Amino acid sequence: MSFFNELKRRNVFKVVIAYVVTSWLVAQVAQLAAESFGAPDWVMKMFITLLALGFPIAIIFSWAFEMTPEGIKKEKDVDRSQSITSTTGQKLNFTIIGLLVVALGYFAYDKFLLTPVAGEPVKTADTLEAENSGPQTIAVLPFVNMSEDKSNEYFSDGLTEELLNILAKIKELHVAGRTSSFAFKGKEDDLRIIGEKLNVSSILEGSVRKDEKRNRVRITAQLINVENGYHLWSETFDRELDDIFAIQEEIAREVAQALRVTLLGEDEVRLGEIANTQMNAYDFYLQGLKSQNENSYDSLNLAVEEFQKAIALDPQYTPAQLGLISTWLSMGTTGAITRQQASDNSLPLLTMILQREPDNSRALTLRARIYSQQRDFETAEKTHRAALNANPRDVNALRSIGSYLFGKERISESIDFLEQAAVIEPYSVDVQWQLCFYLAFLENQQDASLAGCGRIREINPNSPNGYYGPAMTFEQSGDLANSVYWWARSIPFDESDYELTSQIASRWIDLGDLEMAEQWLQRSLALGANQPSPIASKILMLQQQEQQALAADLARQAIGMEDRGTSRNFIRNAYVIDALSRTDVQSALDAYRIDNPEIFEEPMRLRENNPSWNMRDLIEIAFILKSVDIASSKAVEILDFAERKLQKSDPALLLWYTDLDMAALENTRGNTDAAIAYLNSAFEHGMRIEWRHALQHWFVLESLHDEPEYQQLVAMFEQDMERQREEAYELLRLAK
Repeated sequence: MSFFNELKRRNVFKVVIAYVVTSWLVAQVAQLAAESFGAPDWVMKMFITLLALGFPIAIIFSWAFEMTPEGIKKEKDVDRSQSITSTTGQKLNFTIIGLLVVALGYFAYDKFLLTPVAGEPVKTADTLEAENSGPQTIAVLPFVNMSEDKSNEYFSDGLTEELLNILAKIKELHVAGRTSSFAFKGKEDDLRIIGEKLNVSSILEGSVRKDEKRNRVRITAQLINVENGYHLWSETFDRELDDIFAIQEEIAREVAQALRVTLLGEDEVRLGEIANTQMNAYDFYLQGLKSQNENSYDSLNLAVEEFQKAIALDPQYTPAQLGLISTWLSMGTTGAITRQQASDNSLPLLTMILQREPDNSRALTLRARIYSQQRDFETAEKTHRAALNANPRDVNALRSIGSYLFGKERISESIDFLEQAAVIEPYSVDVQWQLCFYLAFLENQQDASLAGCGRIREINPNSPNGYYGPAMTFEQSGDLANSVYWWARSIPFDESDYELTSQIASRWIDLGDLEMAEQWLQRSLALGANQPSPIASKILMLQQQEQQALAADLARQAIGMEDRGTSRNFIRNAYVIDALSRTDVQSALDAYRIDNPEIFEEPMRLRENNPSWNMRDLIEIAFILKSVDIASSKAVEILDFAERKLQKSDPALLLWYTDLDMAALENTRGNTDAAIAYLNSAFEHGMRIEWRHALQHWFVLESLHDEPEYQQLVAMFEQDMERQREEAYELLRLAK
């Protein structure tokens, strides 16, 4: 008998086939299990090695041993006439056929249901329906960091953010915003629930393993249908780290294919413009993103350093440049640097970017913000709209134009843009904060504002904005007791914020408890002695203590400071009082030149697009002009213009603001009765915040102080403050 026939007789070939098919099936199951449990790479490698080692053992075993009715025996001990190898062979045939059926079934399921054939997804009822339902919606959940070094989490987070930005370049894909997607980081929520919360039909998730020693990265990505939980596409990329940009583009293209999204010519152009750089620069960029997203004073400074390191390695790397610019502008907003410093730092880089990429929506949005700061409002709006034309779903652009339009008193347009942003980013604290903030200044919208603030606390219970919001909403509606309560509640979440503590000091001044005000003022000054907000509160305190000379001296030192909130109102008011007391009219007027340069031009320009809440400056300028010349024609022109603007102010805004400005305007004209009538209306409409500044220290209303009706009004305020003080003590559990 030949050796080949002996192999057949002993069923060696059949054992080999059965072993190979079984090993393949077991390896597939093991790979799924390893990925599900996040097992390290070596686990799967060891498993395959063991299967390979078992192969020669199976061959030797099938040659040397034989199955008999009495069990397994050595082949040499079995009588050939009693051998049942043919029966065993038939059993192996059935086993092989069964295993092949299972293997082919799994292969077909993986190839035709989980993975599209030749890049073409199978048309199921779900995908056919999706084709006819407009743009596809998708969320990119934070990829899990599977690296042995857990500090590499910035890399997996950054990769997720970059993938999100790349997918957003595809016109027919509507991608949930970064902040909302990252709200589910580390959570084990059912994907169907996440999809419902983010209002998307599919979710991309995965894992990243970065091996710096071997300069490799392993990215596993899977696209899941939210409605039924089926995998639409999955892939594992095991590449050199330097291939990270190619991997990102591949994932974007394959996701688009799996969702049956046709890439248009403009999509191809955008995907072809994906920025890439050397790996070290990319790494610094991702670390900068991490620090920027933490959004604290320290982390923003660190983000600047990291973005600058990336730019030093690659001076043309646009994402790092934009990250640096947006960080500077954020620091200007928080007061870490002045807005002017932020603008001066940003403009050279921003100009370079827009020369290279004139349709970059993020760069256009940042440029629009600077145009607005430079008071070039027409260009600011055009640039905002250019940013939205480039990317209508750019949340930062929607937020920025919403803020700009609110400042221009185009309230309904502003809220509309912010609500669009909230649809894309339902879990963004920043978006909810803007809605909460602006609604607080609208008539009959306090409940909506408070609901928005509550939403912030749901999203992030540790965000101070969730506590600032109610404080601000209550104070705008006249409830100073609840305002000071919520300001105090925010302290544990932002203990180093000197503007917060100065706010609390000012509210206690309004309430009439100077002892409490002094405690908070000292705390504020300890944190930010040379900052505008604490200085403004200090000036108000000195005025309440009738130390006018000290208030004036402090105002002279601070008059050139940047405005923070309403700090300039307090500082400038004390400065002008002092200047007028010395008949230094020119110095008094000069205090308004920075904010109102067109008033001092020849001929004077009065901008029709100037919102009504800027009329207070104009009224004060007219008052100063009339203090020199009671019949000043320039003052008359200014007051007539201001009156027209105030009468056309948006009725959605809180009414007491217009009441107060009209009172100042009428008193400047010499109409005492009309001025007092408007002040009574302001009281009825909820004016309480900064009432002492307005009624007791504002130079425009000083001539009313001896009027009986005015004194009666002040008494009404004092009576209400007494009631609210007691309520504040009770809310804060203070023994008084």
